[in-house]
Amino acid sequence: MSKREIWANRLISLSPRLKMSAVIGMDALICIAAFYGALLITVGPIRSLMLEDFFLSFAAAVSVITVLFIVGAYKAVIRFFDIILTFKLFQGYAVASCLLFVLATWFDVLGQTSAIAVFLILGPLLSTQLRIIAQRLLRPGLNNSSLVPIVIYGAGHAGMQLAAALSTSARYRVKAFVDDRLSLQGREILGLKVFSPSRLALLKQEGRCEQIFLAMPSITKSRRRQLLESLQELALRVQVVPGLDELASGHRRPDDVRDVQIEDLLGRDQVAAVPGLAGGQLANKCVLVTGAGGSIGSEICRQVAVLGISKLVLFEVSEYALYKIHQELETVAQFRDFELVAVLGSVVDKTAIERAISKNKVNVFYHAAAYKHVPLVEANVLSAVQNNVFGTLNACRAAIKCGVQNFILVSTDKAVRPTSIMGASKRVCELIVQAFASENPAMCMSMVRFGNVLASSGSVVPLFREQILRGGPVTVTHVEVTRYFMTIPEAAQLVLQAGAMGHHGEVFVLDMGKPVKIFDLAERMIHLSGLEVRDDNNPRGDIEVKVVGLRPGEKLYEELLIGNNPSETKHPRIFLARESCIGKPALLDLMARLEKAIYEDSVDTVRQLLAEVVEGFSPQQKAPAFIASAPVTASNAPPVRRAKS
Repeated sequence: MSKREIWANRLISLSPRLKMSAVIGMDALICIAAFYGALLITVGPIRSLMLEDFFLSFAAAVSVITVLFIVGAYKAVIRFFDIILTFKLFQGYAVASCLLFVLATWFDVLGQTSAIAVFLILGPLLSTQLRIIAQRLLRPGLNNSSLVPIVIYGAGHAGMQLAAALSTSARYRVKAFVDDRLSLQGREILGLKVFSPSRLALLKQEGRCEQIFLAMPSITKSRRRQLLESLQELALRVQVVPGLDELASGHRRPDDVRDVQIEDLLGRDQVAAVPGLAGGQLANKCVLVTGAGGSIGSEICRQVAVLGISKLVLFEVSEYALYKIHQELETVAQFRDFELVAVLGSVVDKTAIERAISKNKVNVFYHAAAYKHVPLVEANVLSAVQNNVFGTLNACRAAIKCGVQNFILVSTDKAVRPTSIMGASKRVCELIVQAFASENPAMCMSMVRFGNVLASSGSVVPLFREQILRGGPVTVTHVEVTRYFMTIPEAAQLVLQAGAMGHHGEVFVLDMGKPVKIFDLAERMIHLSGLEVRDDNNPRGDIEVKVVGLRPGEKLYEELLIGNNPSETKHPRIFLARESCIGKPALLDLMARLEKAIYEDSVDTVRQLLAEVVEGFSPQQKAPAFIASAPVTASNAPPVRRAKS
C-alpha cells in the first residue's frame, strides 16, 4: 500500500464529527475567499478594505454553512461526491448572495452589485473543486491504472445508470459507450464518448476495453443472442445487466451485472402461459409431486404453489433435497394459505406411495421421480429399471386405486429410439401410463416429453465454466453432439400446461427450439469469458477444447418424436404426439418377466426384455465401468457432469 493510500485511510477513519468540522471550516474559508475574490474582480485592487466588508464576508459564510447544514450537504460522504451535492452547494451560495444583496443595499457598502453575481459563481466553483480534490485524495483508486477498462454496450437509461454506479468502483473504469443507434454515435454521455460497435476491436487494441458490460435489459432473448454472437470473436469477457423482469421485481439492481448464462446463448424467447389452463385444473386441489427435490420436481412445486391449491405433498427419497424444498416453500405456503406436507419415501415402496396419496386425498399427481443420469444408469441397470419402471408402475396403480383425478408423467427425449438404459426405461414408463390410461377412462393420464434442462446438477454448463476457470481443457464427448435445451422454469411451466390438457394417455411434446451443438457452445463460453480457443489455427490461445469420446449410452442427436406429424394443442409450444402402445395384458407380462430378471440379477435379460418392447433400442451387452470420482483428463471425461434430461 502506497503512502498516499495510507494517509487516505487514516483520514477516512477519523470520527464523523471531526470530519464534518474540518469541512465546515474549509467552507467558511472558501466563502470568505470567494467574497474577496469577487471584490477583487469587480472593484479592483485599488479599493481599501472596510469594516463593512469583513461583516459582509462573515455574514455570507454563516449563511452558506447554515443552508448547507439544513439541506444535508454535510451528511454526504465527500469521496462519493456527485451532482446532487453540487446542487446543494449552489443552494447555499444562492441564499448567501440574496442576503448579501439585501445587506449591501441596506448599508450601501458595495459600489457594484456585480460583485454579488461573481460571488454566486465563484463560491460554488471553489467549494466543488475542494470536494473533487478531496475525492481524488481519499480515493486513490480513481487514478489507478490497474483498474479494468470496460465499455458499456448500450447508451440508454440502463447504461447510464450502470456508468454512474461504476464511477465509484474500485475495480472498473468505464472508458466509453457503444450503441447501435446512429443518433447517439459520436456524442458524449456522462463525459464518455459513444462509439459504433464496429469500433470495439480498435478500443481493445488501444487498451481501452478489456471487458464489455451489456446494458440492454429490454431487448428480446433472440436479439441478445445475436449481440453475444457478434461479440464472441473479440475474446472479451462479457457480462450482462439484469433483464427488465429482474429489475422490476426489485431483486436486482442495474449494477448487478452477471456472467453470460446459457439462456443468453440460446436466445429463445419464452412463450407466455395460456391464461387459466393450469390454474383451472389445480385450483383448490391437493397436488402430489414425486421427485419433489429434483431439478424439475422442485420447480413444478414452486409453480404449483402459486396456483391456488389447497395442499402440496412433497414426495422425495433424498432427505436433504426434501428438507431444502420444504424449507423454501414454507413461507409460500403460509402466504398462499395451503397445507405443505413432506413425505420421505421411494416410489419403489408401493405402500409408501399409496399411503401418501390416500392419507392426503391427492387430486393431481406429477410423477417426476426417476434416475436420469445416463452413465450412472448404464452402470446400475437393475436399480435403474426397478426405480424408473416399477416406480412408475407403483405410482399408476396407487393413483388409480386412490381415485386420483389427473396423473402426469414427466418423461424425456431420450425415450425416443434410445441407445441407453435410461432412455429405454423411460419409454417403458410411457407405455405403462398409456396402458393404464386405456383401461381407466375416468382418470386423466398423460405424459410430457422434453429435452435437457439448464442449471441442473449434471448440466454441461457448470462443468464448462469450472473447466474454464481452471484454465482448461474444456472436454466435449464428440464434435457433432447436439442437444435441445430449455430452462427449468420454462420446462416446468409447460409440464403444468400440458398436464392440464391430458385425458387418455396422450404424449405431449414440448417445442424445444433449435438444437445446439455442444462443441460450439464450449467455444462460445470460452470467447465470452474473455479468452481465446487454443487449436491448430491458434496455438497461442488460452484454452483447448478436447474431444474425449462418447460415453456409454450417449447419442449424437436427440429426438422428440417416435412417429411423425404431431398435432397442435391450445398452447403454441406444446404438441400432441401419435405413438404406438401396448395393451395392459402384454404390459403386465413384461413387468412379471422384468421382475423375475431383476430378482435373478440378470442384467442381460433385462436389456433383452427392454429391447423387445422399446422401438429402436439397441442395448449394449456389457455394462461399462463407472468411477464417480474420476479426474478430468484427456482420456477420461467427467462422467457425472453432463446435460441431463
